Amino acid sequence: MTGLDEASVGFFGDDVTLAANRTQARHAMLVDGFRHVIADSTVLLLGAGDGRWCHAYAAAGALRVIGVEARRAEVARFGRLPEVGLRSRIEMRCADPQKALRAEAAAGERHDVIALFDMLEGCADLPGLLSMVARLRPRLVIVDGLFAVSEAPVLLMEHARRPVCGAPGLRLLPSRGAVALSARVAGFELDWIDWTMLEAQARLGLSDYFQSGAKCRASFTLVPALSPEGS
Repeated sequence: MTGLDEASVGFFGDDVTLAANRTQARHAMLVDGFRHVIADSTVLLLGAGDGRWCHAYAAAGALRVIGVEARRAEVARFGRLPEVGLRSRIEMRCADPQKALRAEAAAGERHDVIALFDMLEGCADLPGLLSMVARLRPRLVIVDGLFAVSEAPVLLMEHARRPVCGAPGLRLLPSRGAVALSARVAGFELDWIDWTMLEAQARLGLSDYFQSGAKCRASFTLVPALSPEGS
């Protein structure tokens, strides 16, 4: 997962300023815009990193936040984050996020909001993953990650700079078309978050959301699709 204040792409100029702007902009787009749903909700965050995003969702009014992160070192860092009166509402779990998702579904758990950060890379069965998410009956799903820039339902295979889920040295990136098809199969309505609404000065530190080429970081939301009768 990309940390809340982590600048994951190369920057020029004042890295501190760029990283701070990245944090502020991502918080606005991935948290603040959904406070009306997050408030008084339960949140399941898959790809929680060191728990900073858990803090963000708790601060936005979530009653309970469960963060799942596979990297033990990242989970350990959660205990070193400043205590700002939110920790009692946050539970951090060190576990494989996809296995944790299946376990929550098998137990019949329900979460109002589910967030997946950098969780779709390496997923060969995207319809199956989103269908598993649907079993938790969320009101809102928030997803952020790297995607292939194609409207065709394909997976892009490329060499990774560091090991990712799946085969070390390789990663699969779902295309925008693959996301659209998988969301429809899983019973969701898809809405891509429009990062271009940010003015030029607000895009500092966010070059991966605006890069050209075969891939680009992007975000989208899912909500349960209405039945044909509209119920």
